[in-house]
Amino acid sequence: MVGAGAYYLLSSWLAVPLIIGYERFTSGTIYRGYFNAYVVEPLVSHLPQAIVAAVVGVIVIWLVESDRPVAWALVPAWLYAVVGFRNHHWMQPPTPLDRVRETIGALFPALACIVAGIVAARRVTTQHETQKTPD
Repeated sequence: MVGAGAYYLLSSWLAVPLIIGYERFTSGTIYRGYFNAYVVEPLVSHLPQAIVAAVVGVIVIWLVESDRPVAWALVPAWLYAVVGFRNHHWMQPPTPLDRVRETIGALFPALACIVAGIVAARRVTTQHETQKTPD
């Protein structure tokens, strides 16, 4: 519940204004070539959502008291991945490169959530270890 709650709350309240503001900076960008159009463009366009996903991963690690806190960050990461693959409507049958773009766009926030959760878990464990050892 913590992971799903953090996902839904932060994704709906924090990501939308961030995405709107970020679109103003990137609205006129032209991506030339296959690599830029199919790899760089989904990374750039999903960056605000990835930032929010990283915040969600950190919040879940901070809120959950567990021996394996990173496992709890997998719940919102899974939600980011599943929801990222939904709602793609194609006027023509998608090409394999279109599927690559879709996959990168869906998995970038999920990966950001997991990486931020791992970093936060390491910081939390090192803080607990320093507090336990007397000076």
